[in-house]
Amino acid sequence: MKKEQIEMRIKEIGTLVLDSQKEQSNYTGELASLHSELAMLNAPTLTEEQATELNERLCDHIDSMDNTDSDNFDFEFEIDYDNRITVSHFDCSDLLEGMKNELQEVVADFFKVGEDEDEE
Repeated sequence: MKKEQIEMRIKEIGTLVLDSQKEQSNYTGELASLHSELAMLNAPTLTEEQATELNERLCDHIDSMDNTDSDNFDFEFEIDYDNRITVSHFDCSDLLEGMKNELQEVVADFFKVGEDEDEE
């Protein structure tokens, strides 16, 4: 092959590669969208009344939680250049984990929660 032919073939293949990458990207986006749409179709349906009741129960439970216990919070302090004490790190993961567990209990009281069935 001549130099010009090789350069032309390189450009052609480069164009084909770019086109296939764009097509793959389009398919990936469409696939993610279809998975999301299928998940919404398979999601359980609540009436407005049920959704309102669940929301009220969750809000009541969150309002009743004790967030004043300083043992639930982890602070790290530092002194900045102006000799001011600042909080450099704030962690409340223990509190959030407790909230997560308690909210799961509220949802479990509201819904019938069962084991996943094995599909064969």
